[in-house]
Amino acid sequence: MKPYYIVVTPFFPTEESFRGPFILDQVKAIKRTGKYTVMVFKPKTWNEKLNNYIYEGVKVNLFTAFQMPSYLFNGMTNRMNCTLFVKQVQKLGIDVNNIAVVHGHTSTFGAYALALKRLNGAIKAIVQHHDRDPYTILNGRLARWKWNALYRAWKNIQIFNGVDCHVSVSKVVEDNLLSFPNPGKYESYKPYLEALRLVRTLPVIHPKKSLVLYNGVDTRMFYPKKGLRNNAIFKVGCIGNFQELKGQITLIKAGERLIKERGMLNLRLSFIGSGETLSQCKTYVAKNRLDDYVAFENEVHHRELNDYYNTLDLFVLPSYYEGFGCVFTEASACGVPFMLCEHQGASEYISPQESDKWLFRPHDDKMLSGLIYQYYLNRVKQNLRYSYDIDVLIASYLNEIS
Repeated sequence: MKPYYIVVTPFFPTEESFRGPFILDQVKAIKRTGKYTVMVFKPKTWNEKLNNYIYEGVKVNLFTAFQMPSYLFNGMTNRMNCTLFVKQVQKLGIDVNNIAVVHGHTSTFGAYALALKRLNGAIKAIVQHHDRDPYTILNGRLARWKWNALYRAWKNIQIFNGVDCHVSVSKVVEDNLLSFPNPGKYESYKPYLEALRLVRTLPVIHPKKSLVLYNGVDTRMFYPKKGLRNNAIFKVGCIGNFQELKGQITLIKAGERLIKERGMLNLRLSFIGSGETLSQCKTYVAKNRLDDYVAFENEVHHRELNDYYNTLDLFVLPSYYEGFGCVFTEASACGVPFMLCEHQGASEYISPQESDKWLFRPHDDKMLSGLIYQYYLNRVKQNLRYSYDIDVLIASYLNEIS
């Protein structure tokens, strides 16, 4: 029997919510290699009436876990949750001696990998970091309480020193991981920098191994399609939750400059997403009479985004605190170049020689408008530094951990 590759994650799609498509794609890619029997485990609260389910051919095994409210002293329940997890693994008849890898997504989920590793020392315990706050010191309403921040980060440090390998979705994420409790080289997000001051007395981690695994694209789902673009307009698309750090207002202001200063009356901006700053963006559009040029689209299922990308001439997401952002490389897989703020995860795909074509400073709508206009006049090809094909990336990653 093939050895088991066990994935433990709080994020995995359901029919009601498509949260965690990048983990679904990763699981499918690992399965396609044929090297492992892949098992997915996802926690549920004690009062959730949920059953195991199958999503796009992947069975998701649920187990009960207890989470502190608002992440207060997060990690305090790790031992109890790990016991419940191990019992669920044993209940399914999985031979712990035939488990090769346990892969926890996000910080405390590394504890589940270590729980099984204590039963079989040959297991490779892995924790994957998806954003620029790998120690999760920003989460919860009481995140700014010093003793809470110290406790949570200290629990994560214990896990991080124990696992066999850290996997980060970009170099900027890895930099924040390894630099903690100091900021990474390019970190400028003020809430994160302020949170670091609460934990500056903690030690740095000493990882056994650390590597970068970019979120790949399933090119069976995302690819160029002809006939969907409207050649009479220049359409710029943006997909992302409407949060202040995603910076959609920067793109709207850049579009306003292009229309009013450059006379680009054929420009159309298209936004997909929901969230707290959506009303602010809509108000700005209405107040500045941009309704004919800006559209806020209904959210669509991930599998339906291929057609959307193929209607675009350019993709832009002005986020300035982004671990990676699958939307950038999904757009590229559809033949659509992308622009983004410098020093973000996906910006690592842009070569230094081409940075003046595709990268802009955070909040700088004037610079962004100049880049968009430059591309509008001269449709140069975007050359990426790395492969985004998830099968290529996963094959390389499995070789690195074997």
